[in-house]
Amino acid sequence: MSRALFPVYWRFDRTTQGTVTIDRGAGTFSVRPYRRRRAYELPLAFVAQLVAERIIKSEAREKLAARKAKRR
Repeated sequence: MSRALFPVYWRFDRTTQGTVTIDRGAGTFSVRPYRRRRAYELPLAFVAQLVAERIIKSEAREKLAARKAKRR
């Protein structure tokens, strides 16, 4: 299978950039901060679960806030 590399920009331990690698064959998602040797890896299924949970919780908060605003 293939590996996809993406440059990303964020705030992490005094660096502002890094590389995201998605390895479809191994089913892993890894992040390596710029000029660092250490890469942080997670299974793709876990990353998908984190994203879905975060979106669902955000939508639930928005829905609750809308209901509270409607009552006022």
